[in-house]
Amino acid sequence: MPIVVPDLLVHAARRYPGRECVRVEGRTLTFAQASDRAAAFAGWLAGRGLEGRRVAVLAFNELELIEIRAAVPRAGAVLVPLNYRLSAPELTMAIEDCEAEVLVVGPGLEELAAALPVADRLLLGEGRSYADALAAANPQPVPAALPGDALGMINYTSGTTGRAKGVMLSNAALHATLVAMGHEIAARPGSVYMSSNPMFHVGAAVAYGFTYLGGTCLQMRKFDGERWLEHLHAGDFTHGQLVPTMVHDLLELGDGEAPALERLLYGSAPMPPELAGRTFEAWGCELVNGFGSTEAMGVSMLTPAEHDPATRPHLLASVGRSAPGMVWKLIGDDGNEVGVGEVGEVVARGANVMDGYWGDAEATSEALRDGWMHTGDLGHRDEEGYLYLVDRRGDKIVTGGENVYPSEVENVLLEHPAVAEVAVVGLPHERWGQEVTAVVVTRPGVEAPREALLAFCRERLAGYKTPKQVRFTDVLPRTATGKLRRGALRRHLTAGLTPHHAPKVGEPNGGS
Repeated sequence: MPIVVPDLLVHAARRYPGRECVRVEGRTLTFAQASDRAAAFAGWLAGRGLEGRRVAVLAFNELELIEIRAAVPRAGAVLVPLNYRLSAPELTMAIEDCEAEVLVVGPGLEELAAALPVADRLLLGEGRSYADALAAANPQPVPAALPGDALGMINYTSGTTGRAKGVMLSNAALHATLVAMGHEIAARPGSVYMSSNPMFHVGAAVAYGFTYLGGTCLQMRKFDGERWLEHLHAGDFTHGQLVPTMVHDLLELGDGEAPALERLLYGSAPMPPELAGRTFEAWGCELVNGFGSTEAMGVSMLTPAEHDPATRPHLLASVGRSAPGMVWKLIGDDGNEVGVGEVGEVVARGANVMDGYWGDAEATSEALRDGWMHTGDLGHRDEEGYLYLVDRRGDKIVTGGENVYPSEVENVLLEHPAVAEVAVVGLPHERWGQEVTAVVVTRPGVEAPREALLAFCRERLAGYKTPKQVRFTDVLPRTATGKLRRGALRRHLTAGLTPHHAPKVGEPNGGS
């Protein structure tokens, strides 16, 4: 019997047809309206014979994204969300790679889209071509189910390790992910999710988890910290998702009650105990940490009960234990599982895992081996089975024959009162192979002399782990979802260039 999965909107549209599905800047759709519009767009796609073909979307978090997310698999087509922060050549590479035949373009991105090689474009917005397409279409009935093994989405990686690859996610993997994420963040009918992160990212599965379970998505077209806080203080949403750096920045903007906020999901990095304590005190919400990737969304989760900065602060450095539907283990270079406390590569398997990389059999066979997805992330586990990430495999520093994991050095530097953010990389060295280099963002108005930071590290780290260089910058390069672009930073520093998005790397405060 073939595997089948439900349509994104069918459950909520039947149970709660008149309930609000999505709200963006005053515009709203009920579940029934969103499903009807999805039926119209699915009919438009089917009328052009696009079954199995790719439909790309380049847009901010627009009202129409949920209906498009439902419509494309209804028509048997493949959705390709595009990162609007990429350049035209980067987007062109993705479009040509997947041979997209339709491009849906959101307001404000028309100029960027004009440079892309897609003949059939639809523009979102009232009175624009997308609305015309819906009006002229022959609506397609909601399918009883979707084929689970059919390709539903190609999601391009952020490219932090080189050229972006198209991650193939089946309808079954997409459904398993949204159900698992909905469970972990406690989505329920009537809850309101603040969708403030870019929805081109695979993390939008959290938003779609609320949609499937009958919750409302309050979407911000683009993240705005002050506006986010206004919604928070007004009690406009019950759940949200941020990365720790965003939590820190929002708390720095000002205090205020969070009368409706129940649970906040964060990811991309652990939550320092001090920041977790500030979050509890300011907002009074539960916290959930999630670890995963585009290839395997939701590998492990740290639940609200495990967030206890007072009595178990060490757990905040972990990313929890296996998430629903997923299992993981740590393996050494010999392919065998490593013991407690030993560093190994995280490998995972479960319903959420990708089918492979689009058009790249070599990369697929390298990532999917022996029934496991090889994540490239290194970590260790404790006696209770909690996973602690140390770094990406390619980020490990080898200096004088000794292994140094950047996150260990970064965690020490983050304890210094003057350090707001830090990235540690290995730069080429004639004698040692690599030398440990720290790039630091200091807190406003606080000086952090180079020698003071080095002395701080010497007291807490082995000599070979202590940075040999400390540089200062205003901003560290990150991906759209807040992940540190350590590889980009390392490449720029090695070339003697200024890191992207970090215009002032140098040696202030008298550093040599």
